[in-house]
Amino acid sequence: MAGPLPAVAQNAMRAPLNIVPPVMQQAIGQPKAERTNDKLAPRVAARQSKRAVRAVAAAPGSDSSIVQIGQLGALQDAPIGLETGYGSELWRGARLAFIADQMARLPRDIDLAALREAELKLHRSTTAAPVGTVDGSSWYAARLNRFLALGDTASVLQLEELTGAVSSDPYAARAIALAHLGRGAGEAACTIAAPKRGTRGYADTLGFFMQLLVYCQLRSGEFEKAGLTLQLNEKSLGEDRFYRDLAFLMSAQAQPIFGTPEDVEAAKAEETELPLVVPSVLTPMQLALLQLAGYGLTIDLQQLPPYFMQALAEDYAQPAGTQLGAALAAMRHGTLTAERFSQLSQLADLSAFQTPVTEPDGGALDAEENQDTIVPLPVTDAVFLALTLLDVDSQMPKLTGNGAQMALLVSALADAQARGLWRDMVHLLDDRLRVLAAAPTPDDAFPIDAPLSALGLAAASATAPSPPPDTLRAALIPALRLLKEQAQLPALAINASPMTARLLAFGAQAQPLETLIASLSDTLPNTLPETPISAPLAPAVDDQPGFDDLPLAAGGDDAPADTRPHPIADWPAFDNDYATASNALKRYLARELAVYQGLGFELPDAYQVLAAEDASQADGQRVQKLADNKWIGDLLLVLVDMYGEETSASLTNGRIIALLAALRQAGLNDEAENLAVEVLLHAAGRLSLADPTALLSPPSSGTELVLP
Repeated sequence: MAGPLPAVAQNAMRAPLNIVPPVMQQAIGQPKAERTNDKLAPRVAARQSKRAVRAVAAAPGSDSSIVQIGQLGALQDAPIGLETGYGSELWRGARLAFIADQMARLPRDIDLAALREAELKLHRSTTAAPVGTVDGSSWYAARLNRFLALGDTASVLQLEELTGAVSSDPYAARAIALAHLGRGAGEAACTIAAPKRGTRGYADTLGFFMQLLVYCQLRSGEFEKAGLTLQLNEKSLGEDRFYRDLAFLMSAQAQPIFGTPEDVEAAKAEETELPLVVPSVLTPMQLALLQLAGYGLTIDLQQLPPYFMQALAEDYAQPAGTQLGAALAAMRHGTLTAERFSQLSQLADLSAFQTPVTEPDGGALDAEENQDTIVPLPVTDAVFLALTLLDVDSQMPKLTGNGAQMALLVSALADAQARGLWRDMVHLLDDRLRVLAAAPTPDDAFPIDAPLSALGLAAASATAPSPPPDTLRAALIPALRLLKEQAQLPALAINASPMTARLLAFGAQAQPLETLIASLSDTLPNTLPETPISAPLAPAVDDQPGFDDLPLAAGGDDAPADTRPHPIADWPAFDNDYATASNALKRYLARELAVYQGLGFELPDAYQVLAAEDASQADGQRVQKLADNKWIGDLLLVLVDMYGEETSASLTNGRIIALLAALRQAGLNDEAENLAVEVLLHAAGRLSLADPTALLSPPSSGTELVLP
């Protein structure tokens, strides 16, 4: 016979202690015994089940030592993230319903790299969900969907590894399947099981997973199963007639015929088989099925999901323009390297975009094919970059001496800048720029017939003098700074202007800005310049706005002032340089001072941007309030909404000040400095091609560039 139970076990088995006074028990009455067997309404039962809190082990990626959850299916809504990020309080003051809806409406293509990285860091941060509830998709799925909209499929899959939400959240399972499809991993997408009946979101996602099932059956060659699935689940497949028709033809192993609405009308008149008309806007599963069928897309890539760019870039069944366009988008998203884009450029057939070669007398080389009547296709940005790379690679071996090669690269950068692709071209010419910078060329190594079509530089010819070597080297300075290869700049042996020294010292990661310019004076000039910088500037090639264009109130008066020594040590010299500067240099200096003002550096009144009252004043006040309250999550989403469709070139100086001041006011100093560096480098890239001499000082007054 077993002995007496331990005291702990006995205590655990005792009935709950009733501490309600007898008088109160009589007042409230005794509960009826039969109520214990009453069934609860479904919604009431669901609410009570969510209140059953259990303590489990710490969730992966969580800062807390323990996590309490009501259901295992809600684990993904615990404070889980991929990095510490902005902390656990970043959604303080936010409401889930508003935030989830706003995230679904934000721009997809964000040209400002620093702003895009700030939003990605926001969603990767380890933090709990905002307060409140949201209809439809869960908060966790809303994060995954925003990653997909930004083309970041890697973060989607990394979060899934931490949470395992694919088995409990149909919305998350759909996002994870789309991430696999967007990376070209159809086999991995087919391992995602359909949600179980009765789970939240089952009805909303049933059509998607049914289409995914048909896709997987076709992909594995199970054509009979696919046909049977189509017949038995016509209602569940939804109203997507194009998907059903295409999938039925593929299940019958028939060759689909595609055409236009006009072809459909002609087929009806002739009573022949009707062709399929590809929709102008494709759903993800339509796109996946078309890829499986080997169909080449010719529609605008802006109509396609951003997360599919990597899969399309590696799909050789696509036309060259579509494949390279997707590769360029994937490169900007960070899912494809610049080296891979170069490889795809060499493999793609770009003959349709090139002008046919003709004989000197004007006749076509191949009269039988009548090549002289071929009209080249319009050259997109991606095709332009690919053609330029091919041209550079074909000419580089023919040029003797690094000087001619340097002139060729400057010409490529100038042509790219004319299309607004300077940053992309710098990354694509990465290895070539590094090699030339590491082996500077003597002055006499620059041939007279060096190819050059740079903006602001006379194109060299057999009769025209070659550009000065320092001019070519100066055009490479912003490019090398963008590649974070400023350590190679002293080897170029140039006389850097004070403006160039400020550019290279600003935001350098090797040393803090305080160390780089600690010895500089921050005194202001006693006299004001005769020509205020806020005055309208003469038109220039790049047509950049001056200080008089202010679509947003500058604001930021309450932002903390920057206590670092001022980058401009000699204001009278700066005033003299500005008075004698070209229009291109004046615009760069205006950009530079706008960045300084946005970062809180003290400027003379004549060099400041004055706040302007306009229709966007309400938006400026809203941003100011969010920044003052340090509501980082709301603030970053609002900034992405306001500035997401802007480029570094389209941003006016007033908007730069407002954006930088808002980031600093919220304590996002690193993000503000990263954005400031990006804006300055883009402006310097334009200046280096429009007026490269602005980056140089005369030998008598300048000194050889030596970085700390």
